[in-house]
This record gives sequence, C-alpha cells and structure tokens, in this order.
Amino acid sequence: MKSYTKQSLQQSFKETFNEDSSNVFECGGRFEVLGNHTDHNHGLCLVAACDLTLGAAIKARKDKTIAIYSKGYGLFEVDINNLELDKKDEGSSKAMVQGICSYFKQNKYKIGGFNAYIVSDIAPGAGVSSSAAFEMMICHILNFLYNKNKIDKIFLAKAGQYAENKYCGKASGLLDQIGVVFGGFNYLDFGDINNPVVKNIPFSFNNLHLVIINTGGSHAELSDLYSSIPSDMKEVAYHFGKKVLRDVDEDEFEKFIAENKDHFAPLTTKRAKHFYSENQRVLDGAEALLKNDLQGFFDAVNGSQKSSQNNLCNTQVEDQYRNSPQEAIDYANSLMVNGAAKINGGGFAGTIICYVMDEDYEFFMKKMIARYGTLNVHEINVNPDGPHEI
Repeated sequence: MKSYTKQSLQQSFKETFNEDSSNVFECGGRFEVLGNHTDHNHGLCLVAACDLTLGAAIKARKDKTIAIYSKGYGLFEVDINNLELDKKDEGSSKAMVQGICSYFKQNKYKIGGFNAYIVSDIAPGAGVSSSAAFEMMICHILNFLYNKNKIDKIFLAKAGQYAENKYCGKASGLLDQIGVVFGGFNYLDFGDINNPVVKNIPFSFNNLHLVIINTGGSHAELSDLYSSIPSDMKEVAYHFGKKVLRDVDEDEFEKFIAENKDHFAPLTTKRAKHFYSENQRVLDGAEALLKNDLQGFFDAVNGSQKSSQNNLCNTQVEDQYRNSPQEAIDYANSLMVNGAAKINGGGFAGTIICYVMDEDYEFFMKKMIARYGTLNVHEINVNPDGPHEI
C-alpha cells in the first residue's frame, strides 16, 4: 500500500508552501529484466517500470526558483539563473535538478520555477533506480509547466542521463531513464545510441510474482569493479578498430579468439562472450513473452544469470560469497520448483530479482523475509505508466 494519496500530497504541499498545489504527479522506478551490462556497449535490453513510486504535488512559481521539499530529507532550492555545479553538491538531488535544467536550456527548451512536495515509496536499496524516477519526475514537471508536454520521451531520458553524467559523476547509460519515462515493459535496442529503439512488450503472466531482494552490502567501494566491465568489453572492441562491441561482428570475434585464445586476459574474453550471448537472450526472452511462453522466459532469465555469474563475474565480490547476491540467488532457487532468479542491475552487491510461481510464493516469501527481513523483500508489479497525473 502506498504511503501517500493525492489528497495527502495536496495537504502536505499546502502546509509546506502555504498555498494550494495545481497538479499531482506520480512516477515509478524500473527493473532490469534481461540485458545485464549490455547498454554501455550499445546492446539489447528488456526493462520494465515498476509500481514502487514517488508522488509529487506541484505548482509553478513566478520567480526563477525551484523549491523542492522531499519528505524525510527536507527542503532545497535551485536558482535557475545559476546552473553551474558547485562541487560540494555533486551527486545530490539539487545537482540533478541543475543538470536537467541545464540540458533543457542548452537544447532551447523552456525552464521555470516551481514548488514541489515529494514523497517516495521507493525503499532505499530496492534496486529500482530511485534516482532515475526523481529525474524523470523533474523532467515531467518542466515539460508540463513550461513546454506544453511536447518534449519527446527520449529527450527527457537524455536529460536525466546528462544530469547523472555531468552533475553527479556517474557514467550511466540510458537504460534506467528510458525504463522509467516510457512505463510498461519494453524491448530496447541501443544500436543507434542517439536514437534507441523502444518497443512495448506485453507481460501478462497472472500466476507469476516478481520479488526484489536487497541482500545488503554497500556499493560505495565498488566503482572500479563496475567500470571494469565496460572497460573490458571496449578493450576488445578497440582491438577490432571499433569503440563498442556492438560494432564488432561476433563471428569475427570468435574466429580471432579461436586462433589467439591468450590474446586477451581470460576475464576480458569471457565478458565479451557475455555481451554477445546476452543480446541473444534478450531476443529469446522477448519472443517468449510475445508467445506467452513462460518456460522460455524462465530459460532466458536463468541463462542470463549463469552468464553474469560465470562470464561477467558480477554476482559477488571475489571470495565474498556470504551475504552476496549469488548466495541469495542460490537460496531463492532452492525455494522454487520452477521459476527464475538473477542479479538486478550492476551487481557485485545489492539486489536480485526473482520470478516466483503462485504455488511457490507463500513458502518463498516466508523464507526470504525470515532471512533478509521485511524491509529488504519487495514484491513489485509492472507499472504501465511513465510519469503521469493522478
């Protein structure tokens, strides 16, 4: 159950800003279905919006100030006449807003002041990209108030990515923002990174439960591990005179490896192999969904997990199995007769996502909550909408 309603957001807005709000919006997070670590090398992905959401009551201001009160975090303000990043704010919500406004302004879209009262039901550690949900909410507000809702969704996603890259110091791709802003369940092709293909895919298994498990562990010291994955893939691409693996023919790569098996470090070779096989699993998973083939979908998800474990090597920090995502995946699989479980997102620590059948659900949830706690076990559903008015 959501912790907010339209009425509670309106009331809290009035108490905070001493005026009535004009509109109330909602925006959900996202979860990665297939395509683990493929977007940064222009690969294929399946991504879906989820019903862990944040809500916002808003109203335009006549001055050049954006004032945002986020429940549990307090108030901050952005002067849109000054969008230069102060290093002490890098990575903060304020920096995200500045970055989005800067991108709008650079691309000749209008920006303006507004007040917003925001409540988030996206639990810390849920692994569904609360940052992208916040970014897309800000983009939606600016689009609604000052641009007559005429800005296309890909641009809004790029605005969020720009804020992440330039104002938050995170080299993120477009997967999170696209997953959030489009809503629903989507197939993505990043072959043309400036104009990615987004196709809606039906997801209608009524006897299936989607459960995210937060296994704990901090990502704070793992930046080098994350960056090593795109770096290894691009090392292979550079050998063939390309910038990303998507532009290297798989047969050419396999022929070279067969003849020069020690040319790259073993892990580098395995990660490149993952990229190609994962793209195929995305295609297989999408086809299974279109055919309403649940077992085919499970096979693609479980195959993805095995490759993440054995080729990407991102389901645990080396020699740290205890409390790792891999331990949680192994435990989840022991609780299901049939189903699927895989790493969710970047990996090494954090969350997994499980696809649990009706007949296993009650037992599965009891055991998972006993081990990881109520606050770390989240059942989610596919949210059909991107940012929208409520």
